[in-house]
Amino acid sequence: MKQRSATHRRRGPNRRSPLAQATDSVTLSIQRRLRRGKGPAIAAALAVPVLVALTLKRKRVGLHPVATLVLGCGVPLGAAIAVPQGRPRYAAIAAGYMYLFKLSWELPYDDPERLRRRLLIDEPIRFDSFVGGGVPVGLRLQRALRTKGEISAFDIAVTAVYGSWFVPHLVLGYLLVRHDEYVPRAGGRLSAAYHLTTPFYWLWPEAPPWYAAEKEGRMDGELDRVARAVVCHILKREPPDDGSVPGNPWASMPSDHISSAAITALGLTEINPIYGAVGWAYVGAAAFAVVYLGEHYVADVLVGLAIAGAVEAGEVLAAPFIRAVTRSVSGTSPER
Repeated sequence: MKQRSATHRRRGPNRRSPLAQATDSVTLSIQRRLRRGKGPAIAAALAVPVLVALTLKRKRVGLHPVATLVLGCGVPLGAAIAVPQGRPRYAAIAAGYMYLFKLSWELPYDDPERLRRRLLIDEPIRFDSFVGGGVPVGLRLQRALRTKGEISAFDIAVTAVYGSWFVPHLVLGYLLVRHDEYVPRAGGRLSAAYHLTTPFYWLWPEAPPWYAAEKEGRMDGELDRVARAVVCHILKREPPDDGSVPGNPWASMPSDHISSAAITALGLTEINPIYGAVGWAYVGAAAFAVVYLGEHYVADVLVGLAIAGAVEAGEVLAAPFIRAVTRSVSGTSPER
């Protein structure tokens, strides 16, 4: 006969953990309020576009970054309350979370002068030089694999890999269409892999390799921003010379491209080893691409991988809170 665990013997088969019981009480309280007619859903539907508008116009209205983040958090939460259960709700929440990530990514650069005082430029170059045997890895790769000033088919292919950052979202979209029962967990893991990168953009702002070379003269200005050159070559346009960079150019550490790809590969590995092998092959290709193209350092890739590992390891600890929030907005009953 299978030996029952000490926890099972102590609580009995139908007893929930103290943490689960505590979250259940909060969940039921929230559910009672949300079930009072259609008022909460209507209010949430009206609030979401207002929150988006306020956060987009944050500079004009003078919103503090903390207030902006708080309002931004209301976008995915409002979508969860406003949209009926099912695939539309999953899609709305995913869109809300990606908007929140974009907002969190851009916010630090709203005050570039203040951020500049803490900008890391030389430190990642020194680490990459150590890894590359005296030469930063990206610069070593460009010297070996391309001719400066020319665009090769290899450059175009690697840029295509770099531009495929949305592959994890395509996997999530496939699950939404074919296996939507997996979407809450897969979507939560992907969102966590993105959002855990955002504190670094505030605490450790880092200039990417191309910026260090092009704007700051590091590495003797030799390292090129290959992806931009490829796009301009394909579109037959000259690179912009006004020095403007959209978004946040000092968000190199860590690579959200790698963290999102790695957490997707971990999930695919759980389903099937072959799927996992394909997923990890993509992670390797993406890691090569971001370094070769001058978009990230090796350290950025390593921290991105570490974030994916942290999401995987911390999922068990976060699960009770995630389930509580999910049940609160979905109206499902706690397990007994």
